[in-house]
Amino acid sequence: MVGGVAPLVDCNVHLWDQTANPIFWLTDRSLVRDMLGNYDTLPEVYTLADYGREVARQDVRGIVWSDAGAEDPFAAAGWVQRQCDELAVPGALVTLGDPADEGFAELVERFRALPLARGVRVRLVPALAQGAADRTLLDDDGAMANLELLAKHELVATLEATGDQLDVVAELAHTLPALRIVVDHFGWPQNPTEDALGRHRDRLSAIAAASNTATRIDAIGTIFGAWTTDRVRPWLRAATDIFGPDRCMLGSDLPIERLRSGFDPLYDAYRDIFADLTDGARDALFGATAQRWYRVGA
Repeated sequence: MVGGVAPLVDCNVHLWDQTANPIFWLTDRSLVRDMLGNYDTLPEVYTLADYGREVARQDVRGIVWSDAGAEDPFAAAGWVQRQCDELAVPGALVTLGDPADEGFAELVERFRALPLARGVRVRLVPALAQGAADRTLLDDDGAMANLELLAKHELVATLEATGDQLDVVAELAHTLPALRIVVDHFGWPQNPTEDALGRHRDRLSAIAAASNTATRIDAIGTIFGAWTTDRVRPWLRAATDIFGPDRCMLGSDLPIERLRSGFDPLYDAYRDIFADLTDGARDALFGATAQRWYRVGA
């Protein structure tokens, strides 16, 4: 414990080296401004040591790294693996891949040789999927076979989809019951107004009805912009009510969340929002669920 705060496992951290392995939306910093706003202040290089300094006041016991779109995903994962080894940080690696791509199976075979390989992030969000978001995966036999390959190798499929794509995620979850699926950013509501919450709850409920699903609660600044605790509270509580704390996990989305807040303000808000839960439920949200689903420290 640090300052009375329970140990944390951050379920979504981005580490990158833009100088050695570029990410397309960081190379051209106008590409996703509609999503992030002005992100010129994001660093060119963000390492595990940088992250460690940023969270030094907190008792972070492990991380789940997610590839933000590196040109060479295998090299990016290996770079993070070495940092976790050198700094003795329990970690899990989530690479990025498109199941419809003919090189997906080869990527999986190379990736799973890394000791911390735990999952593959699949992007359906149009602004980030680089042309791969105009199909649903369900009608692509090769893509479905590749998703089954993830299940065979006990790798988690982390699906990055927006709210209006969640029906596809629900169908995938029910079609592939052996595949563990984590819904990124609690379903990424793109219009997080009070009126839109009911529809989003319905879509998440359809996914949560499949026991092979969980969700990551993160990307708060990306979804809400200049957020306040009161504004995000009903959305975050809806996700945890639907999935339950044993299938929800909290993350920072650093360094991207720097654009709106930072680690300490974000986790202070999380603690406020979930203050009335039992100790066991909070332990699950703040660390145990991520540890179990991504086998952090295994």
